[in-house]
Amino acid sequence: MKKTIAIVMASCILLSLGCTGPFKLTKSVHTWQTGFENKWVDEVAFLGCVILPVYSLTMLGDAIIFNSVEFWTGDNPMETVQLEGDGKTVEMALQEDGSILVSNGQEVFTLERTETGVTAKDADGHVLYRSVKNADGAISVYDASGALIRKSES
Repeated sequence: MKKTIAIVMASCILLSLGCTGPFKLTKSVHTWQTGFENKWVDEVAFLGCVILPVYSLTMLGDAIIFNSVEFWTGDNPMETVQLEGDGKTVEMALQEDGSILVSNGQEVFTLERTETGVTAKDADGHVLYRSVKNADGAISVYDASGALIRKSES
């Protein structure tokens, strides 16, 4: 029985190899790793991703799991994630530029990584919120007018 299961699994993987797929997880890591303004920080992030086999694991996950799932189902599980809780559903989709499109069914906004934190923008590109990591490690959140609305403890 174990031999039959192993043969079926190997056959599925081998049949999926004809479709190399988009490698979205690996591309997401690469977009993050090359997104720093400072070339030295970028280099340290790259070395960290190589030494802590981040790239190897994401490529393996893409090749064996995510690209195979996309080949057989037509949907890549790395494209869209649905979160549910308290009777609410939020859908998050990774975009090609590395930003995340978030929708709760009524509102749509985009989360973009910046050098100092994360910015949330509405569908028209107007800033809704901006988070900044402070020198002491605390995170400050500001509204569209620049007023501080929350600060975490460091």
